Amino acid sequence: MLSNFFRTNNKVKKEDLKYTLDKLYKCRDLEISNLWQRSVFLSVFLILCFSAYGYIGIELLKIDFNNTKSYLKISTFNLGAVFILSVGIIFSIIWIMMSKASKAWYEVYEDAIAKFEKEYFTELGLPENNIMGNMGFPQGQRNDSIFSTKGGAFSPSRINVLIGQVSLYLLILLNLLHLIISQVFMQNWIFGVANIIISFITLILSLILLNSKVAKSGFLNLP
Repeated sequence: MLSNFFRTNNKVKKEDLKYTLDKLYKCRDLEISNLWQRSVFLSVFLILCFSAYGYIGIELLKIDFNNTKSYLKISTFNLGAVFILSVGIIFSIIWIMMSKASKAWYEVYEDAIAKFEKEYFTELGLPENNIMGNMGFPQGQRNDSIFSTKGGAFSPSRINVLIGQVSLYLLILLNLLHLIISQVFMQNWIFGVANIIISFITLILSLILLNSKVAKSGFLNLP
């Protein structure tokens, strides 16, 4: 249908094609910009979580674990660590969801641009090699080694998702570590139960986040 519309009037066809292509590129660029803005926003919360946990970790290292009189202090700091780590887990999940959503949306626009350019590259006067999807990075200029200063074939959006995943795995492991500590150095059964409850609530909230229809995109779920 879109194809027929542009071919009905040769006089305005090129202008309409350029206008449509420009709108697609602007939507794509906006989504890429939003991806990094959201990442910066969420990184503040993750940095705060890690900073608070770092403070608690330092305080725990100062305590004499062989002294039974220190068990109450250990339990208190440990409870605080579990709470902070749980908050961090929630924000890591949100980070991953936001990153994957932004990646999906700008890939929607890139796919639309690629299809549009492939169909109308002659009318647009666009070299076939410059069509989105046809452009490549010369092998001679590429070096994927992290010790090289040359460009590498990596995806910034995938790395952004990976940051959230690494953060999530690390926080979960630390949370499990502190759950073990809470059982070994438990001064009062209330602390042990509190740690388990906080972790259980975090698990429930995580599952709700991942399965909530509120967070799902209706357009991205279209077949």
